[in-house]
Amino acid sequence: MIGRLPVCSAGAFLSIGLLIPAVPRYVTGPLGQQAGMVGVSLAVTAVAGVLARPLAGRVADRAGRRTALCAGALLLSGTSLALLAVGQLPLFLVLRGVAGIGEALTYVGLATLASDHRRPGAAINHFSVAVNAGLLTGPVIAETLYAASGFAAIWVTAAAVALGSAALGLTLPKTMSPDTESASPDPGTRRARLYHTSALRPGFGYLASVWGYTAISAFLPLHLAALGGSGGLHFLAYGGVLVAIRLAGYRLLATAAPTRLAVTSLLLTGTGSILLAAWPSPAGAWCAIALIGAGQGLGLPAFLRMAVHGLPARERGSAVATTTAFFDIGFLTAALALGALADRFGLAGGFALAGVVSAAGALLFLPVRHHEHEGAPLDRSPR
Repeated sequence: MIGRLPVCSAGAFLSIGLLIPAVPRYVTGPLGQQAGMVGVSLAVTAVAGVLARPLAGRVADRAGRRTALCAGALLLSGTSLALLAVGQLPLFLVLRGVAGIGEALTYVGLATLASDHRRPGAAINHFSVAVNAGLLTGPVIAETLYAASGFAAIWVTAAAVALGSAALGLTLPKTMSPDTESASPDPGTRRARLYHTSALRPGFGYLASVWGYTAISAFLPLHLAALGGSGGLHFLAYGGVLVAIRLAGYRLLATAAPTRLAVTSLLLTGTGSILLAAWPSPAGAWCAIALIGAGQGLGLPAFLRMAVHGLPARERGSAVATTTAFFDIGFLTAALALGALADRFGLAGGFALAGVVSAAGALLFLPVRHHEHEGAPLDRSPR
C-alpha cells in the first residue's frame, strides 16, 4: 500500500504542476491581463484552499483519508477540463477557486495517510518526494505540451492525470492507522476545532517558506522571459535539487530535529530569493533556484513532522490541515504582494521582500537546543 500512496500523490500533484506555467501565460495571453492579475488568480486559489482546510481536516478525520483525497482529485480533474471552454476572466477565476478546494482536500487526505504510518518520518518524506516530483515535472511537461498543441493539451492532460489519481485513490484504505480505520467519530471528535494549536508554529514557518517558493513558482517564468529565456529547464533544475535533497538525505529528514531542519530551510530559501533580485541574470537565476530548491527540500518534512508529533490518529487530519493552510495563506499574501510590486516596481523588489520574509521565519525556531530531539520518537514508536 505504501507504494500506491506515492504514485497517487505524484499523479495528483502532476495535475497541479502542469498548470504552474500555464496559468500566468494564459492570464497575460488569451485573457489579456497584466501581471498583477496573475497574482489575483493565484490568490483566488489560495483563499479557497484556506477556507476549505478545516473541512478537509474534518473529512479526513471523520469520513476517512481516502474520501478526502478522491473528492479533491475529482475536483481537480473537473476544473482542469472545464478550462477548455473558458474565454473570460470571471469564469476562469471561479474555476481556479474550485481547484483550490480540490487541492486542499487532496493534500490533506494524502498527507494524513502518510502521517498515520508506523514510521511517519519516512512516510512523510516519501510523500513529499512524490508531491514535488509531480509539481516540478509538471511545468516541464506543460512547456512541451504548449509548444505542440497549445493550452488545450495542458488542460486535458491535467484533467486525465487527476482522474487517474482519483481512481487509484479508491484502492487505498481510509487510514493506515488501526485506531482510525473506522470512519465513525468518537465523542472527543464531535466538537473538533477549526485549527490545531500544535500545528501553529510549524504553520507560520511554512508560511514564511512559501514566500520564497511563490517567488519562483508564480513569477520565475515572467522573470526569465524578461531575460530572454523560458522556465522549463529552470523548473527542472529546481525540482532536481529538491528531490535529490529528499532522496539523499531521507534518513536525516526522517530522524533529525525538525527545528534545525526548519531553520536551515528558511535561511536557504530566503538567500535564494534575495539573489534573484540582486543578480538579475541567467546565471543568477540558476544559483537562486539551486538555493531555494535545497531550502524547500528540507522544509516540508520538518514542518509536517512537527505538526503531527505525539498526536493520536483522530487528530492528525486537523493538524495537517492547519499546517498546510499556511501554505495557502503564504501563497495568497505573497502572490498579491509580488504581483502588486511587479506592476509598480518590477519583479526585483518582490523577490527581495520574499527573501526577507522567508529568512525572518527562521526566528520562530531559535534557539533550537531545547528541541534538538523533537520528532525523533516518530520513527521509533509503532502505531
